[in-house]
Amino acid sequence: MKRLNLISLVALSAVTVACSPVAFDPSFTETATPQNAQLEKQISVDKLTPTVIVEFAPGRAGMSDLSKGKILGFLEAQGIGFGDDVEVELPTFVGNGGLNEQRFGEVSEFLQDRGFKVLPVITKENSRNTLRVYFTKYVATVDPDCENGWYRPKGLGYENLPLPNMGCTTANALAGMIENPKDLVDPNDSSPTIGERAAKSVQKYRGGAAGGGSSSSESN
Repeated sequence: MKRLNLISLVALSAVTVACSPVAFDPSFTETATPQNAQLEKQISVDKLTPTVIVEFAPGRAGMSDLSKGKILGFLEAQGIGFGDDVEVELPTFVGNGGLNEQRFGEVSEFLQDRGFKVLPVITKENSRNTLRVYFTKYVATVDPDCENGWYRPKGLGYENLPLPNMGCTTANALAGMIENPKDLVDPNDSSPTIGERAAKSVQKYRGGAAGGGSSSSESN
């Protein structure tokens, strides 16, 4: 009887070892903790500066229809909206008989006539017979793990940690709801007029209600 119990104990120990994570993966050391089980996904904001090159005929200040079409295509492709800032390369005005100045004015006027705000940009080097038009925009992207799509980790996952893509849906939804990703890294200061306008509305409402109440009581 004792021998049978000893054999049963050895068999039970073997089963326990076989079911242990260490038996499958000797290098297994990590387990779930409140710190590493947090479902956090980072949203990154990248600054991009797409550019279009406007070409001019030698000695000419006016833009060709092809150059105008390139600018319009650039504006549409980048999704530049009415009133957005568009940067135009500011060439040197020295030693060109006013040609560069006329070209800059031609491009700036073309953009301003279509409702865009032109900002001059001084560059270190200027190419002959060309001007560059820039647009600065910000793009929000989520954690790199989210770009790989959902997948099941290899192995049996004894560590009991969340799957790598947990939280990706929330991060993607938040990034998609942001109108201007620049606000995440460089938010605009709130205008004091917003609070003043709201306060005046409340003040006007209360004043009108008080006045109406008093006049009503006096008439009675």
